[in-house]
Amino acid sequence: MPSTDTRPSTRRLRTSGAAGKLLAPLRRRLGPVEAEDGSSIVEFILLAVLLLIPIIYFMLGVSSVQGASYAASGAADQAAKMYVAAEGGDPRADSRSEAAVLAALQDFDIAADRATVSRGCPQGDCTADGDLVTFSVEIQVPVPLVPDVGSWQPTLVTVSSTSVQVQGG
Repeated sequence: MPSTDTRPSTRRLRTSGAAGKLLAPLRRRLGPVEAEDGSSIVEFILLAVLLLIPIIYFMLGVSSVQGASYAASGAADQAAKMYVAAEGGDPRADSRSEAAVLAALQDFDIAADRATVSRGCPQGDCTADGDLVTFSVEIQVPVPLVPDVGSWQPTLVTVSSTSVQVQGG
């Protein structure tokens, strides 16, 4: 009667003859097959660490640049809107636009010393109706996880944004 056992055979295949003589030194050198138990876990952990750390660092850099881009865009836009919302010649217009820039930078956790804000008027003095008011914001994006050393600030990239509003009364 044939055997109904469906388990795989655990017998070791033996090679006889010339092939067995050639493989014998290789078997002695490599050791038994059972000596590699658990090595796949070690390889997986090693590869996961070697691959995941650079990927996570790359994602931190990309998210820093994206956040700074949003902050620069929002800061320039809000600064221009706050400036033209004030009456022409209002002395508080500059302070209102500066407060708008600081609020936008704080929303994205960006230090104020990393940003440069400039206001310009291509024609006129920015106080007359119809004058174009231009605000530009540049932000130096820091390298992730690298601290400032003295006065040196490691910069990954500089992002900028410009917004133009029409002064109206």
